[in-house]
Order: sequence, then structure tokens, then C-alpha cells
Amino acid sequence: MSMACMQSSVALSDGEGERISFRGVEITFKSPPEIDAGWTVLDYRLPRRQFGAPLHYHNFLIESFYVLEGEIWFRVGDEEISVAPGGFVLVPPGVPHSFANHTDAPARMLAHASTADHKRFLCELFRLMRQEPVWPPKNSEKIVELGKRYDTFYLR
Repeated sequence: MSMACMQSSVALSDGEGERISFRGVEITFKSPPEIDAGWTVLDYRLPRRQFGAPLHYHNFLIESFYVLEGEIWFRVGDEEISVAPGGFVLVPPGVPHSFANHTDAPARMLAHASTADHKRFLCELFRLMRQEPVWPPKNSEKIVELGKRYDTFYLR
């Protein structure tokens, strides 16, 4: 029997799950912490007028975003779109993408990444962000190197 068949069920209420935050951005992981199941699910909350992720791409990782509240701006490839509640964005490998909340209201989305490593990447990134005196840092070398270890390649 495969490990996937032996895994127990998980049910989490709103706000439940391992949480990381930085300057008002809050991520609550909904994928089980004890599993290396090859995916990461997160509840992503962006305060008003908040930058989300700089332009980047992945060679293997697939990401999807489902907007729950507010409006989130996305750049996917050469297209820029604003996505309202119920809207969905799928980002295949190799496609540059970025997101932010450009509005005066908070926003929230459910995001999915196709590897469990993405959770480790985000936890390390938030730790690094807290260590920097200003964000984004003047020297982005540490972030670029961290990204490379986790299939995240930043574009300038």
C-alpha cells in the first residue's frame, strides 16, 4: 500500500495551521506539516497596498492562486490582470509571475504549489526577511541564492 493511501485525513478551520508573518503579510499553511506529499497549500493574506512576490519563475514548480477576498494584481508572463474573489490563476513552470495587493482593502487567496519544498522555501525566506534591516534589502544576493536552492529564479 502506498504512503498516500495510509495518510490520515486533515480538516482545518479558518485560521488553523502553521503560520508565518512579516509586516502584515500572513501565510497559514494548510498542507499537513508532517507530510512530504509533494504539495503545499497556503492561505495567503495581504494587507492593503502590499507587495506580494517579486517577478520570478520556476523550472519545475506549478503554482495556482484562487482569490477569496479583495482584489489581487498578478503579472503572468507578459499579461497583467486584477483578480477578484472567485478568480483563479494557474502558473506553469517557466512562466515569470508576480503578485501584489494594489488596493486600499486587504486581500486573501488560497495558493497551491506542486512541491512540499515550497513551504520550506517560504519559511526560510520569511526568516531571512526578518533579519534584514530594510526590505527589500540593498544586497539581494542572499535571496537570489535561497531561491535557486528551491527552484525559484528572480528576474530584475
